[in-house]
Amino acid sequence: MGVAERRQYKRMFFSIEEGPLGVFALPDMDTGVLTAIIMDLSMGGLGLSIRKGGDMSINVGDRLILTEIRGMADTNLRPINNIETEIKWIQNYRAFRHILFGCEFVDITQTTRDQIQQFINSWVEDADVRR
Repeated sequence: MGVAERRQYKRMFFSIEEGPLGVFALPDMDTGVLTAIIMDLSMGGLGLSIRKGGDMSINVGDRLILTEIRGMADTNLRPINNIETEIKWIQNYRAFRHILFGCEFVDITQTTRDQIQQFINSWVEDADVRR
């Protein structure tokens, strides 16, 4: 018997080397912006990675505003910006060079959800064709 999938939405995964970058404004902090590698994307949110170092402090419950996605070849996702997210989990293992964390979209519009879902569906279909 396999492990049941707990996720509510289909997601697409990116490698740490090739993942697009999410640029976030930090409304609750005076540090300006945070740039993180997008590790996965779904209609519900993002899995992210940032390199350890510096004095950046993030915590579960912090709110971040996704202002831009950089390095995304698909132009359909470029207009996705100014989306509020909330950090839901953080993995900061001593042996890792990166901090991993997950953000859930807050009050995302149905239009934006549809854009993300269409992008993920086309990515999944392309992956099936490549196999």
